[in-house]
Amino acid sequence: MTPARAGAIAALGAIAVAAAGSAQADPSPKRGVAVLEYRGGSGAVPDIGQRAAKALRKQTSLEIVDAGDARVSKGGRVDAAVAKCAGDARCVAGIGRALGVDEVLLIGVSEFGDVILTLQRIDVKKRKVLARIAEALAPGETPDDDTVADYLRRVMPRSDFIRWGTIRIKANVGGAIVTVSGESRGETPIDPIKVTAPASYDISVDKSGYVGFRATVDVPPDAVVQVRPVLRRADDAWYKKWWVAAIAGTVVVGAVTVAVVATQDDPTSLPTHVNPFGMMQAE
Repeated sequence: MTPARAGAIAALGAIAVAAAGSAQADPSPKRGVAVLEYRGGSGAVPDIGQRAAKALRKQTSLEIVDAGDARVSKGGRVDAAVAKCAGDARCVAGIGRALGVDEVLLIGVSEFGDVILTLQRIDVKKRKVLARIAEALAPGETPDDDTVADYLRRVMPRSDFIRWGTIRIKANVGGAIVTVSGESRGETPIDPIKVTAPASYDISVDKSGYVGFRATVDVPPDAVVQVRPVLRRADDAWYKKWWVAAIAGTVVVGAVTVAVVATQDDPTSLPTHVNPFGMMQAE
């Protein structure tokens, strides 16, 4: 480690430690965040802002406004305004307000022997820094995607990286016990079930005197998966011969809608896999 790099880390370390506790807040996971860059005469890591914005779009449910979006919205004045603020939180908050976001993630790049990379999470309404980290990079060093993700997880709230989906179960009978991946969630009719996503969940719907329903569904982030199990009475002579399970899956992922119907002879073990990103698979 060069003396300049060691000095930079020592000088900036206290800033990161002082702000670390405030990064644990639990704000809306869908709030608007503008990712902007301030460069103190350095051309190092030229794509860091876009990479950070891309990572946040992929890993969180935040409404991200990157530098390109900001230019389309406000023209080239945004870059000049960010430069004029020179990292001042109150000034940057004004830019965030003009962009209609709740926070600004300001990424600063400057050189002090080594390259100094700072990330500041700025609250637009309060006009103050909520969290800040600083890293010293060797000249020519470029952080990989995992390192950029680590930076973001250190400066943004942990709750931002927990994404959710919803399972809606509407059965044809009331009083049926609903189990999701081994956990009892109540009886039908049942409220929408919030689950972490993306993930797969095993769904069981059972009622005494009826043949149980089994299925597995994939739940994407920020999506609603609707499952409509049809339970038939166990003593239904027609049903003993012809068993039909219907899953009407409506998955909201942008403009994508998927509707599927699965059938199988054995009602007690239906290995039906509803995948919103592709075709339904039934074995």
